[in-house]
Amino acid sequence: MATTDPTPGEDAGITLTRYAASLQFDDLPPAVVSKVKELILDSIGVAFAGSIAPSIDQSLAAGAELLCRMGHARRRGQEFLPTGTCAGMAAAATAARLIELPFEGVLDACGIAYSQCATNMQPLIEGATIKRFHAGFAARNGVVSATLARHGLTGAQNCLEGRLGYYNLYEGGDYDPANLTTELGQRHEVLDVAIKPWPSARDNHGAVEAALILADENDVNVEEISEIEVTLSPNAFSLSGKLWAEADGHPVVEAIASAAYCIAVVLLHGELVLDDFMEERIADPQVDQLARRIRVGLVPGFDDPVMLAPQGLKLSMEDSRVLERQIGVLKGHPSRPMTDAEIERKFHHCCGFSARPVSNARAEEIIHAVRNLEHLGDVRELGDLIAL
Repeated sequence: MATTDPTPGEDAGITLTRYAASLQFDDLPPAVVSKVKELILDSIGVAFAGSIAPSIDQSLAAGAELLCRMGHARRRGQEFLPTGTCAGMAAAATAARLIELPFEGVLDACGIAYSQCATNMQPLIEGATIKRFHAGFAARNGVVSATLARHGLTGAQNCLEGRLGYYNLYEGGDYDPANLTTELGQRHEVLDVAIKPWPSARDNHGAVEAALILADENDVNVEEISEIEVTLSPNAFSLSGKLWAEADGHPVVEAIASAAYCIAVVLLHGELVLDDFMEERIADPQVDQLARRIRVGLVPGFDDPVMLAPQGLKLSMEDSRVLERQIGVLKGHPSRPMTDAEIERKFHHCCGFSARPVSNARAEEIIHAVRNLEHLGDVRELGDLIAL
């Protein structure tokens, strides 16, 4: 976003979150695909609308906890994407708290957001660029829903477990209600949010890490590889298992979601960064040729429909060596967290893709503000920092 002009909250929410999704500022609870960035940028959207929010940290914590618990209650794979369903309702709850609606108003905001749920897997299957807006829709709907509730519009109160509520309609009634309320206020699911180390779909991160490890430990020369085989969990395979030769959607969307493309890049260049998802990089004939050789299959004997790991990679070399690596827990998971330094390096790298230059000094100011969010007197201070 490149403006300092006053911006409607819903416009700020969808714009900021859309760019965050495009630049892969992603996070997610380890067992589900739903994200917290929608809530953060939804809050900044409220700030752009001119709302003072001294309790932003409490509002974010409450909304994020709702989002994580909604996601953890799911048992099915990815058909409707929680990025725009669960996150839309949680964003509404966050925005409603920020503008200090009473409890009934928060319920109305969530119900209004539920009436706007729609995001699904089809754009990812086809490689359509609308996928980039799914998170933006959630943030926008959060601001709009809370605003409508403040002006008296009512929403479905039982939007989660009603006869045609979210879990019965979108999840076919296949959910664990205990995950919504067990130890509520004592055990905080938001503490298990993971941050993505690499700018590809989370669904292929185990294979990406396996490739990085094998390449580093064995000084792999791609010309000496006879076969490359990737194995993914069923959930990860549903998004990232497509053969590169069959990728006929938008090249950037297809590359991000392709285990074959990402592994080819790592084996050739020893890293995977945002630059690798620019169209000119994707068109590199050397990467294309190698990606087409990679076979992607399912992890034998693993049938959990939700988990993204385990994942594995096997390189069969011309000299008869077989190099293998299995990843049981994805990097960024709470049990394998990124360090603060790794997170900050990723942030600085992403800043390089801003519409307008972000100085190192400004980036450090943003980092400091986020690290000390509970001390912000007004969320607009953070909004001012990221308005370039």
